[in-house]
Amino acid sequence: MNKRSENMSKINTARSGVTRAIIDLLDELEEGTGGDYDGFDYWDIKKSIIIKGQLNSYRAQKIAQFLGRTISKQKLLKYAKPKEYTYTLTNQDITHWLEDNKVGLLKYSTFNIEVMTNGRKSK
Repeated sequence: MNKRSENMSKINTARSGVTRAIIDLLDELEEGTGGDYDGFDYWDIKKSIIIKGQLNSYRAQKIAQFLGRTISKQKLLKYAKPKEYTYTLTNQDITHWLEDNKVGLLKYSTFNIEVMTNGRKSK
C-alpha cells in the first residue's frame, strides 16, 4: 500500500469512528438510556429522558449539526417514524433543550469521539 492509500485509510477510519460516536449519542437520546460511561448526569446533561422517542431523521441531523458534525441522511433513516406518530415535543422544544445542555453535550460527544477514534480527530 502506498503512503497516500495508507493516509486515506486512517482518515476514513477516523471519520467512521466520529459517525459511530454521534449515532451512538443519538441512539442514547432516542432510547432514553441516559448515556454510556458515567451517564449523562456526569456530563451535566439534564432531562435527557424528554428526548426519548422524539427523534426523526430531520431532528437527528439537526442535533448532529448542533454538535458540529454532518451525517448522511441515509444513516439517520433508522429514526424515521410512521406518518401517524405523534411527537410530544416541537422542534423548538428540542432546540431549547439543546441550548440548555450545550456544554454537556459538546463535552460528552467530544469524549465519545475520542474513545471511538482512539484519540484521532477528524472533521
